Amino acid sequence: MDDQDVYYDPSEGERYPHKWGYLDTRFEFDSPHSVRVTGNRYPICGYTMPNFLSFVEEVLDLPPIREEDKVVEHPNYDLPDPILNTGFWEAVQTRFEDDYYSLDASERLIHSHGQLSVDEIYRIMTGALPDRVVDLVIYPREEADVKAIIDLAGEHDVCLVPFGGGTNVSAALAVSVEEKRMTVSVDMRQMNRILWLDEENFLACVEAGISGKRLESDLREKGYTSGHDPDSIEFSTLGGWIATNASGMKKNKYGNIEDIV
Repeated sequence: MDDQDVYYDPSEGERYPHKWGYLDTRFEFDSPHSVRVTGNRYPICGYTMPNFLSFVEEVLDLPPIREEDKVVEHPNYDLPDPILNTGFWEAVQTRFEDDYYSLDASERLIHSHGQLSVDEIYRIMTGALPDRVVDLVIYPREEADVKAIIDLAGEHDVCLVPFGGGTNVSAALAVSVEEKRMTVSVDMRQMNRILWLDEENFLACVEAGISGKRLESDLREKGYTSGHDPDSIEFSTLGGWIATNASGMKKNKYGNIEDIV
């Protein structure tokens, strides 16, 4: 893959907790009716765009967009108390160190939604809560951890929801309000390694939590590509691609994810 094929900055950065993107990259007004993108991650960054807002207003049939009308973002972390299955909760505390799991309200909220624009992100950023929030977040680091979590969930009748990059737009992370069992988000992102690469048969064994950006970076060092290039590649994960039958911009050459794995 040529360097010109990479349209994003491969460096890491601090993400927004709930919405797509990095904290150093955002739209800002640089005059009453002109904006620019901050940071230096993308080719568009730093350029004044005097016609962008008028284009948006025309296409979406909006009144003039003004800086003073910006919505103040205020996620609400006043969550309902978690539902704790006593047997499962005690077993988790026995099996894992404290940094393997979290009951923190912000972590629970982050892991309870994807990026579906109106139904999820706008509600979250304006203080509303999902209909149901996960009760616990667990961060496995190896296959044995995942097996232990699944075994414990089966034993104690606990609902598990796998979490990758949190970028889905299909409400895949939404927990049904009818679900009365303890619901646990299993954040796979610490399982992010290429375990082996078979250069003779062009095969690789990769952990599910690796981000697309890291996967491509690691493969490029050997002269390879996964062939999968969704818009969310900086944040989404291999496991998420497979779980959602993802497609990407190179599909006409390499196929969709089901053609690659």
